[in-house]
Amino acid sequence: MRKQIHILIIFLLGVSGFSPVLGAGLQHQVQKGETLWGISRKYEVPLKSILQANSFRPTEHLQIGQKLLIPGKSPGGVWYQVKQGDTLSGIARSHNLKWRELQQINSISSPHLLQIGSRIFIPNGSSLGFGKPLRIPLRVTSRYGYRVHPVTGRHRMHEGIDFRAATGTRVYAAQAGRVIYTGWKGGYGKVVGIQHQGDFTTWYGHLSQIRVSSGEYVHFGKVIGLSGNTGISTGPHLHFEIRYKGRSENPAPYLTHR
Repeated sequence: MRKQIHILIIFLLGVSGFSPVLGAGLQHQVQKGETLWGISRKYEVPLKSILQANSFRPTEHLQIGQKLLIPGKSPGGVWYQVKQGDTLSGIARSHNLKWRELQQINSISSPHLLQIGSRIFIPNGSSLGFGKPLRIPLRVTSRYGYRVHPVTGRHRMHEGIDFRAATGTRVYAAQAGRVIYTGWKGGYGKVVGIQHQGDFTTWYGHLSQIRVSSGEYVHFGKVIGLSGNTGISTGPHLHFEIRYKGRSENPAPYLTHR
């Protein structure tokens, strides 16, 4: 019965595609050719501890895909819920980690098979940390990813997140950086673009007013403009983008609550 309970717990925790267990340990998914001795050396955890944590006998054989609890290896961190458009490399980069590190920690069989709604454990809570561009409760009106454009009716990529905001709502710099663009930018209307460390830029669209100048250095939290309805827009809101080396990223995993 005790062994069945342990197996059931491990199974339930593994269903959602994540493996760390806060306060208990990490889960390790057994790969081809692995042995209990090799796993104990890999995590620097005594073999006896692994056997006891899993109610496992030394004579039992490991099965490929089996999940083992590694006691005492539960680093502090946070959970991240996978959203549409997320990639493992993007989530890792947004938390200043390597994607292979997240893959190993979470026992993800393939980085291309992330399930929307599943949770990924981010060790140590490390994050590049982009703050919220608005100080009002964030209400998403259009998420990052492919969608039918509300004006043109075409199916195309939405390269940011739209937040509901009445015209005149203050918009804040999500991180310190240098302003690289101010002015009108096609369907985005009035826009501010800011260059940040690590090849990241943020973009703030459909503004009614711009309150910074190109070339100006701004600190985190500085008011850079007011939200509006300029450009191709169906109503007042803020279009917010994060780009890495010029390519759009899903802003969701980057945003902190500071």
